[in-house]
Amino acid sequence: MKSNIVLFGGGNHLQYSLDIIEREGKYNVVGIIDSVQPIGAILFGYKVIGRQENLSVLITEYGFDAGLITVGDNWIRMAIHDAIIEQLPNFRFVNALHPSVIIGNNVQMGTGIIAMAGCIFNPGAKVGDFTFFATGAQIEHDCEIGDYASISAGTILGGHVKIGKFSAVTLNVTVVDRLTIGENTVVGAGSLVTKSLPDNVLAYGMPAKIIRSREARERFLK
Repeated sequence: MKSNIVLFGGGNHLQYSLDIIEREGKYNVVGIIDSVQPIGAILFGYKVIGRQENLSVLITEYGFDAGLITVGDNWIRMAIHDAIIEQLPNFRFVNALHPSVIIGNNVQMGTGIIAMAGCIFNPGAKVGDFTFFATGAQIEHDCEIGDYASISAGTILGGHVKIGKFSAVTLNVTVVDRLTIGENTVVGAGSLVTKSLPDNVLAYGMPAKIIRSREARERFLK
């Protein structure tokens, strides 16, 4: 019997998250919880059932026992998670992994992960909680991905690369083996990273160079 789940977030990331969940066939989505969309609105075939602050009532009314945060921004995912856990400390989060995703031996997968079609997680990788991986992201052997990080479509991480919490490696980036990208750091599209990057910076180019610093909780999706 499929578990009933709810999705948190009615924005751009909802559509492909639903596609993944439907293709997996593991869960029954009973509705969407969103802070902006009108209650009762239908999004991609699913109803907006309420607001996050009413979670304790909704969980009884709709009979779900788990959920997934379908929001692209790293810091907002954390804020939603924290608000949920404040209300329901034992709330369970699931993963949404497209059926075409390849997971190698000894890969450690956290919770709340979304991975789109064609992603590869090679042996020994460690994947943190509430991380996001867009189409065709390649995570080579023994990489470590921190919680709430994002890896965009077509990006390749060489072996033993470490990505810090809340960091975002955007479209078609290549990161050379054994480098570290610090926390809350963003790497711009098409970059080639040949040296490690510290915390709290924006970098891009071929090779990637630091452009400016970043503030804590600064959004990378505008």
